Amino acid sequence: MYLHELKVANLKLLRDMTIPFLHEGKPRPWTVFVGENGLCKTSLLRAIALAASGPERGNQLGTAYIPTMPDKRQPEDAVVSIEATFGFSELFHEERKYPGLEGMRPPRPPRLVSKLTTSARVGVLRGSSQYLDDSGTQLPGTESLPDPLQDARATGLNLWFVAGYGVNRNLPQPMSTSGRTYVAELDRLQSLFDGPPLIATDFVSRFDAETARTFSAELRRAFVEHGLLPDVEDVLLMGRGGVSDPRTLVAANRFSMRLPSGEELRIPALWMSHGYQSTIAWVADLVGQVWSEGGRIPLDQIEGLVIIDEIDLHLHPTWQRGLIRSLRRALPRVQFVATTHSPMVLPGLEPHEIFILQQEQDGSVRWDQSAQQPRLLTGGELYERFFDIRSVYPDEHAQKLHRYLRLASDAYRSDEEDVEMEALRSWLQREGVPVAYEPVPRRQP
Repeated sequence: MYLHELKVANLKLLRDMTIPFLHEGKPRPWTVFVGENGLCKTSLLRAIALAASGPERGNQLGTAYIPTMPDKRQPEDAVVSIEATFGFSELFHEERKYPGLEGMRPPRPPRLVSKLTTSARVGVLRGSSQYLDDSGTQLPGTESLPDPLQDARATGLNLWFVAGYGVNRNLPQPMSTSGRTYVAELDRLQSLFDGPPLIATDFVSRFDAETARTFSAELRRAFVEHGLLPDVEDVLLMGRGGVSDPRTLVAANRFSMRLPSGEELRIPALWMSHGYQSTIAWVADLVGQVWSEGGRIPLDQIEGLVIIDEIDLHLHPTWQRGLIRSLRRALPRVQFVATTHSPMVLPGLEPHEIFILQQEQDGSVRWDQSAQQPRLLTGGELYERFFDIRSVYPDEHAQKLHRYLRLASDAYRSDEEDVEMEALRSWLQREGVPVAYEPVPRRQP
């Protein structure tokens, strides 16, 4: 599935918002939301996940979240609404099943609209979905069909893929998930709702030996050949016949890194930094989820919608710069919707792929976009254009020191400025900031 459009109303601070996810008539491959904390970035991601799940699965996913959704500024009976329009690719159209359309299969993939509502009084999601034609109206002949999205989720249909990753995306301990009950349509999105740990590399315990070996080789392509893990030169196949259980992938010496000295170091994934572990976890989980559904699909053929909260989490800025470019190469047919707090992620994006969330006077959130190309901006310009940090000195101490030095070096400062300068000097000294520059004597203008 690919997301075409999202409409939300009365969802926390999102009073009435419509977000397009098409660019030049095609699903935009990347959409990244930036903005201050509290501006509903995560809520947007969760709204997409709930709409893609339908009311039954959505209520299972959002048990703790749904009661928090209503806008507290509105009356108790105000309706929270989520409406998302999805599409499907042409590539797997002949293989994909469309519930209810078996006897009248359309020549092209239909679109699907999912509508959900709740309120403070109701406390649960209600809703339905229906097929749309190219004009955006209900597909003729489908008026009496059962809910297609609910049917697809209940039966775990292949090629309706959506996955989501929240901020708690860690590598599992070896064999820690092997006994866990696995419900694909829930497991792929529970991370966004603070659910159980990812299966991630533990998928090798769920695959047969040959699939596990191929799974490891495909991860090597993603991490090494496409550069998703900087400085990692190899993902090693260990043990007789390659990978046979998660210990050989996670706990054994699986990742080969080149040190500045030139020496090669082989270390287990669980010994690596949180940035490496987080990236390994969600990428391995994504590939494993796809393979558990549809078999051994190469990276460049994987399709679907992937939602990621704080995609920059735990990553050094130098790594963040190349992250999205690497993901574009590794997973060119995946549609990503993500959030970030880092300006260093943005140079990998086009202007139309960045949505800046801002707050109105009444508290409601709106989105805006910049026409400027992020990859051509300096670090300071990225902070200013996309994060509204306009001062060269973002910290109060640096700002006051800069102002003190400016006044202290001005021989023609006024009486008011001289008083301000002395007050700044006293404040800086109390704060332990060294002030070695003595003011120049004042002169008469």
